[in-house]
Amino acid sequence: MILRLSLYGYLFLFVSCLVKVTLCTPIIDEDPSFGTPCSDLGQPAKLKKQYFVHNNKEVTFLEAWRLCQSYGHRLATVTSEEDNELLEKAIAKSSNPKGPWYIGGTDLGSEGNFLWISTNTPVGYLSGYLNYSPGQPDNAGGNENCLEIGRWGGVVWNDVPCDWRQRYICEYVSRW
Repeated sequence: MILRLSLYGYLFLFVSCLVKVTLCTPIIDEDPSFGTPCSDLGQPAKLKKQYFVHNNKEVTFLEAWRLCQSYGHRLATVTSEEDNELLEKAIAKSSNPKGPWYIGGTDLGSEGNFLWISTNTPVGYLSGYLNYSPGQPDNAGGNENCLEIGRWGGVVWNDVPCDWRQRYICEYVSRW
């Protein structure tokens, strides 16, 4: 059976898809209380973030990203001082609290314009939260396109080559 649509049929399908994508696609936003307009029509969803420090395997940035996805998580984003504090606690409880670890920031697509690979939002978007180590990012050697934390202790950010093999931190975001 061949389905033939008139011009109005195509227009209806296009508008229907546009409305569905616009209204029901989860909104990825730096404000964790925002949620999605299709979740429930009451108050915006409250989200809880948990960090998981992976010390058992050293991998490249893209391998870390894929491993986090395979666990149902995403490579860590840090969008507020609250996130920063949660991250410090997770590291302190881990089997090896000395870094470095990959987090989800990269400027692979546009040098100097870091974004969170897990949410496709610019680092610092809306919240303005940044936690670079002094003098960072510096793109030393012209090949530093991925973010890490813990190189000099603490959780300040540094840019490093994405093909370095190191540990990583995933996050899981859930509703409360």
